[in-house]
Amino acid sequence: MRTSTRSPLAFPLRAAATALALVLTAACSNAPDDTAPIEEVAPPAAAAEKPAAAKVAAQKPAAAHAAELPAIHGPGGACDPEPGGDCGSCDRAGDHGPERMIGEEVEQLDIRNAPTRGPANAPVTLVVFSDFQCPFCSKFAGVLDQLEQEYPGKLRLAVKHRPLPFHKQARVAARASLAAHAQGKFWEYQAALFDEAQGALDQAGLEERAADLGLDVARFARDMRSPALEAQVAADFEEGDRLAIEGTPTLFVNGRRVMGAQPIGVLRAAIDRALAGK
Repeated sequence: MRTSTRSPLAFPLRAAATALALVLTAACSNAPDDTAPIEEVAPPAAAAEKPAAAKVAAQKPAAAHAAELPAIHGPGGACDPEPGGDCGSCDRAGDHGPERMIGEEVEQLDIRNAPTRGPANAPVTLVVFSDFQCPFCSKFAGVLDQLEQEYPGKLRLAVKHRPLPFHKQARVAARASLAAHAQGKFWEYQAALFDEAQGALDQAGLEERAADLGLDVARFARDMRSPALEAQVAADFEEGDRLAIEGTPTLFVNGRRVMGAQPIGVLRAAIDRALAGK
């Protein structure tokens, strides 16, 4: 009969090692972002697209987005909102990827204090939440202008402010646009800011744009410091929180959400649907 030479400590040591491996595996499987369960690792070619919630968790933090601003937010931005173009949005976490989303739920929006353009009784109301440092918003404003020409008398456009925290000059620019609105020049002022390079949103640049439009600059500067205008920007932002708006631009067509700077064909379809009462 053969005598075993295996140490009597072998089995306890092996059991302890196995238990330690299980503990480490559990800790790794709880890691955030893209860590997959150990027992279900799919090959890269077959990996499914992450759900929206996972995408949000994996997005870059605001600090990383801020570091990229010079490259991403240069003149012209990165969006081509033409038919078939590939557009996107700025969001809290710095994800600029394209979105293809039109909601079904009809939201109630307060536009009583918002700058508006178009007939008050127009059959379709477009409400856009915008940010003056978002290049997609700049491009999107031109698309909305085109839609107003294509649907004469049928659209009412309202602008609400969603200055994202990592866009450091967006909030003061929002107040400046409302100061211009107080002198009847919101739309001209918005166009002037969006036409500028993104670096022109300091106080001197904002006042220069006001002077170019023939505004009373002293009144403009005084209104910019008004608590009432800051309260309006804050109210817009809080409404965006209530609506769970993650990025700009976000458009509502008769209360239905359209996320991101969509190609104009998507917007036409949303407007046509609203005109049909659907």
